[in-house]
Order: sequence, then structure tokens, then C-alpha cells
Amino acid sequence: MLFIRLTPRPVTGRLMQTLPGARWSCHGCGACCRDFRLGPVEPGVVEDLKARGAGQLAGREDWAVPEPGPNGEVGWFLRHVDGHCVFLLPDNRCAVHATYGAEAKPGFCREFPFRRLRDPNGEVLVIRAECGGFHASHTNGAELAAQTEEAASLPSLWPTPEFKPAAVAVMPGVGLTLADWMALEGALLRCWEGVDPDQAEPEDTARALARSAVHAVGKTLGPGRAELAAGAVREAMRMVTQAAMAQETDATEDWQKGLVREVAALLQTAHSPRPFAPATRRYLHTLLGQAILGKHLLAAGGFVPMLGRFVFECALVRTAAVQPGERGEAAGASISPTEASAVLVPWLRFADNPMVLAMLRRTTPALMELAGTPLKDSVSVPTIRP
Repeated sequence: MLFIRLTPRPVTGRLMQTLPGARWSCHGCGACCRDFRLGPVEPGVVEDLKARGAGQLAGREDWAVPEPGPNGEVGWFLRHVDGHCVFLLPDNRCAVHATYGAEAKPGFCREFPFRRLRDPNGEVLVIRAECGGFHASHTNGAELAAQTEEAASLPSLWPTPEFKPAAVAVMPGVGLTLADWMALEGALLRCWEGVDPDQAEPEDTARALARSAVHAVGKTLGPGRAELAAGAVREAMRMVTQAAMAQETDATEDWQKGLVREVAALLQTAHSPRPFAPATRRYLHTLLGQAILGKHLLAAGGFVPMLGRFVFECALVRTAAVQPGERGEAAGASISPTEASAVLVPWLRFADNPMVLAMLRRTTPALMELAGTPLKDSVSVPTIRP
């Protein structure tokens, strides 16, 4: 057993906290220019690009359109053409970047895939898992700790989110004060860092962390029924895709329709589960650590439901990843990081939607069961002592 006492994580001298060993670099895949709502764009950027003659780059003058933003206020959004940003070139480069430089791009473009927030230990920097190249760059990219000053200097329409809830839910009905949670989070991250992802399955790491967190607050997790629970979540998500398709109108953009149908197909796919390649386990292990440091528990309604969602996503990858010979692609016996990303990226983009998040919250009992599924005998459960 591994015993870890709850002590606050030390605040380093870095400008921002990053996950130990975190890396990222842009691979120029162009995925961030597809299947996203492209905005809002700062009015000053729109005016500047119009003055520069950006319409010639786009091949049309109506490259920015007014639409309601996340806060309900009307703002400027870049137009989609053939499912991608109007400024995306055939070689996946940005025409604005290539012609005028990175500083001319909208703030949301320059900021992606950095995600910043502020917790009691200072600012945090993680990479958004929806990045289409992260499955590769998390190992061969530049050190994220060396990119904190650049990330801090990037423009943003929104203030940096602050993590300061009065109480933090470990599981439904069981919460901690913010100070106690930060101490527990530090211990959980040290547990995560101590796992060898080449040996441990990512689902087992998540379940071990769930048991550790629940044990730390004096509770226990009941034995979960993984197959039934995963099926319940999958069926709930199928209902969401069906509802989304039923609500489509003439105003629904083609890229939105395509994303919903892509996710619907993934949810319908039921291949026999395949094992993860070691590189894929490392990729998923990194995503798990980012979810903890990035406070994904807020959207999930608690730490254990967040881990249950991660277990579900691993199950989705195992059953929906491309099989040997499909779509003309070669695939080995195990799932590669590229195959895993091809499932996860559209799913994560789809799931970053209020309607989907609300339905996921309704599946909390099933997510709790996924997190509570018994571990393999070979998995050691870290014990955290207050």
C-alpha cells in the first residue's frame, strides 16, 4: 500500500502550474479549424482584418457573421466553408497566420489549445484534450512549463476562470472545503504521477484514484457493474444525438450535423474490445492527469463521477476504434494513439455542450458504478491518509 498524507501542493516559482512532464506543440493538423464554433472574434480583430483585405484570402467578404455568443450577446464568428474555417488553406495552414502573422489572428485561435484557470495555488495551464494532435505532441512536443509565459500573454475575451467553490464534491452528497480539496488533489496527483502507464490500464488507474479519494473522506464505493453501467451511459448519449438531429433546422450548419452523426456512429459501433498499445496508455494517462489538475470535476458534478466518465470514454475507444481493414487503414492488434484520438476528439467536442453535459449529469449513478468496478488483483490501491 502507498500511504500519502494530505499536504498542500507547494507553489513553484513557475508562472503557472502544469502537469509534471507535460508537453505540447502544434502539429499543423488543422483539426482545430473544423468541428468548432469559431468565435467570438474581437471586434477590433474583425476591423483590422477587413482593413488588411482579408476578404481576398477568404474568397468572400462575408467571412465573419454576427451570431449570439455564449453569454447571449451578439458577436462576430468566422464562417465555415465545406466544414472548416473560411481561412483554412488546403495544406491545413491558416491563411491569416501565413499572410499577416500570428498576432493578426483572433484571440480564441491563438489561445487554443491552452486552457487556463486559477486555483488557490496560483494559475494552472493544461492542454484541451480536443486538440487533434495532442495524441502525438504530448510525448514529442515542447515542454509545457516552458510555454507558460507565452500562454499568459495571449489575449482572451474572457477573464481567467477561478476555482473557488465553497465546497468541492468528491462524490454526490460528500464534499470537502476548498482547502481540504486542494490538499487531497495534491495527494491524488502524486498518486497519478507514481503510476507506470506502460504497465497500468488507464481505467484501473482511474478506479484506484476513485477508491483513494473516497477512502480519504471516510466512505466506500460499492461494487460496480461495468458492462451494464457503460451500456446505460451509451444509451443516454444515443438519445442525445437523436434529440440533436431532431432539433436540426435550416440554420443548423453542416459541420454541426456532421459532428453529431459522427458521434452517433461511434456510439452505435460495437466491436469486440481491443487492448491499448503502451503509447495509447500513456496518452490516456496524460488525459487523466489533465482532468484532475484542470478541475474537470466541476462539469462532472464531482470527482468520482468525473473518473466514471473517463472510464466510459476508455470503453468507447476500445469498442469504437477502427478495426483492421476498415476505411482502408491498417491496424494492429492493439489500439494506437491515432486510433484512440479519432474516437476521443469528436466525442469530446460533442460532449462540450450544455445539453450533453446535462444528460451526463443524469447518468451519475451509472458513472459511479463505472468508477466503482472492482480492480484487478494486480492493481495496488493507493491509500491516502488525512
